[in-house]
Amino acid sequence: MRTLADVFVGKSNNLTFIRLLAALAVIYGHTTAIVPGATPDWIVVTTGYAFAGGVAVDLFFLISGFLVTASILNSGVRNYVVSRVLRIYPALWVNLVLVTFVLGGIVTTLPLTEYLVDDHTWKYFKGLALTYQGGFFLPGVFTQNPNQAVNGSIWSVVIEVWLYIAVLGVYLIGLMRSRALFNTLFFVVIVAIWSDKTWLPTSLQGTTLLHVSLFFYIGSFLYLNRESVPVSPYFLLIALFLAGITLNTDRFPFGYILLMVTFFCSVSFFKQFAWMDKWGDYSYGVYLYGWPAQQFTAWAFPHFSGAQNCVTSMAIALACGVASWHLIEKRALRLKKHFFKKSGTPALNSELNTQGASI
Repeated sequence: MRTLADVFVGKSNNLTFIRLLAALAVIYGHTTAIVPGATPDWIVVTTGYAFAGGVAVDLFFLISGFLVTASILNSGVRNYVVSRVLRIYPALWVNLVLVTFVLGGIVTTLPLTEYLVDDHTWKYFKGLALTYQGGFFLPGVFTQNPNQAVNGSIWSVVIEVWLYIAVLGVYLIGLMRSRALFNTLFFVVIVAIWSDKTWLPTSLQGTTLLHVSLFFYIGSFLYLNRESVPVSPYFLLIALFLAGITLNTDRFPFGYILLMVTFFCSVSFFKQFAWMDKWGDYSYGVYLYGWPAQQFTAWAFPHFSGAQNCVTSMAIALACGVASWHLIEKRALRLKKHFFKKSGTPALNSELNTQGASI
């Protein structure tokens, strides 16, 4: 039987396509948060546990944990750090400038001068630009909307960066050099946290943080154990069956995680949609601009239904994602060669570095 190591070969895979669908699914899943009375997405109606946006974010973190672990183990610390910085920050900074100062300056109810000098404006910008603090609100921005958050999705970028740092720390202390040691620590931490969260600092007890971190480190676990992870579409059918029979029970979270993991292993590394790599990876840009696009649409067209807001926002976010990739992200990634030219270290132009950021 084939293993995960057998299918994770070369650049031809479905990851670009899957992540673009996931980024669009986040917009779909957030429609009810933006437009009151919008029809709930079919995933939350079916499961009563997760919604489309949450499933997409879980998949993002799972993919990211797998790819960044591959990146640091195959290219080393310096290449890892440079690749992560260039993949995350240039597009994020451009997004924050456009959303905070351009979009915010247009829609704020405050006088423009007052808005630009407001401490809350700069606290929002600096906290997210340096990824040390999340933020949701800007003074006077989208106050007419039912939901006033400027970008309700961007919190995950901050968490992702800190998980990148955690991977770097785990690697530097040598835990990734011993699969047995990493696996032992992985399972001990999961059992400890799952059974009792009270021993954690209060700031780390949030279920969302622990939830997405779990998926991220499952991705790391899968990469480190890729030669022992069997891959078969039959496992996906079994996982779907188990999720189905545990639906509406307290066991469903386990079935859900198993289904997500088997979906990733079974579908991600086929090649049906590998041709999308020729176009570019638009998922990060779509994710960054998705919520602001929804909020702007709700502000400009308050009479829109949930479906109208969703479709319009997807079109705006996709256009922004295409522009972000071609004008910012792809050009930033090309800068890697300048960091390694003097030392003679080759800049790896592979999926491990270009696809390492999932959101």
